[in-house]
Amino acid sequence: MKYRLLGRVEMSGPRKVDIGGAKHRILLATLLFGANEFQSVDDIAEALWEHERPQSAHALVRLYVHQLRKRMGDAGADLLTEPGGYVLRVGPSELDLEVFRRETDQAHALMAVGDHAAAEVRYRAALALWHEPFVCRTESPTLDRLHGPWLEDMAVSAVEGLAEAQLALGRTLSLAGRLRPLVDRHPFRERLIGQYMLALHRSGRRVEALETFRRVRSLFVAELGIEPGHELRELMQTVLRDERGPYPAGPRPVSLAAAG
Repeated sequence: MKYRLLGRVEMSGPRKVDIGGAKHRILLATLLFGANEFQSVDDIAEALWEHERPQSAHALVRLYVHQLRKRMGDAGADLLTEPGGYVLRVGPSELDLEVFRRETDQAHALMAVGDHAAAEVRYRAALALWHEPFVCRTESPTLDRLHGPWLEDMAVSAVEGLAEAQLALGRTLSLAGRLRPLVDRHPFRERLIGQYMLALHRSGRRVEALETFRRVRSLFVAELGIEPGHELRELMQTVLRDERGPYPAGPRPVSLAAAG
């Protein structure tokens, strides 16, 4: 069985499996976020109903588990009942979240040794696992609140890694357009902003790069009471001087500080 958590909750065998209703999808998401670990009935009930738990919550959880097992077919044997809860056994290549982590770990390692082309391939493979935008959509406010922020941070970090690899390789043709929505969503993430500015600058859009810094600086001062970090200010000076900026030709790029 293959399972998806990145952007939406799905499972598939030879073909996509109908999980059932919203409660079944929330149940599966809860089990997948804690894959191969014990999940108590109480934790599952909280994900399903939060503060409006019915008196029959435990009985309903058992019913939903029984129904989910039937929909899983042969893989239902991997959904184990233990005293007070359940464990879903998931193989290392069966859950998209674990594949994403593995691909990004390998990409980070390749960047560390200056193999930007191979790192780009790994980052692309990792990000292809996502249903964009990079938000958690489990239909459970509890799960989305618990897991949404770190999931989105992982995805945006991978985008930043991909952007760094592409800047090092000189591939900036469409980079600014792909980074702009994320910059709008994460206006204080300085590494991302710097990559966006540099992509604009290298695409011949120097004025837009400078305007981006001015807008970001105003936001930092108004909302945080501080100036942008040293690296972003240095990058603004680089754009002003119309220089190439970080990522010179060579075996390894100079990385912008990750401030997100």
